[in-house]
Amino acid sequence: MSYMEEYGLIAFSSRQHAIHFSDILKLAGCPVQLVSTPREISLGCGLSIKFPITLTSKVMKVYERYKHPITGFYHIRRIGNRTQIMRIPC
Repeated sequence: MSYMEEYGLIAFSSRQHAIHFSDILKLAGCPVQLVSTPREISLGCGLSIKFPITLTSKVMKVYERYKHPITGFYHIRRIGNRTQIMRIPC
């Protein structure tokens, strides 16, 4: 059976914005991680926020409140050695 992982990702144009918004999401109760931006998303500063895909609506509500500059929201699905990246409209 192939390994499968699914999560949300926010890519940023600034490392400072990524770190600050990560702190805001943690205060809002969202379990997030700062991670390197996947090479398939060649935009931004190289730092992104990873979050459980089930929390997309909550993360987007926090984003709507604070409006940090981002390069995009993404839904990432890894199955075995294949990666699917879908942009989430915001």
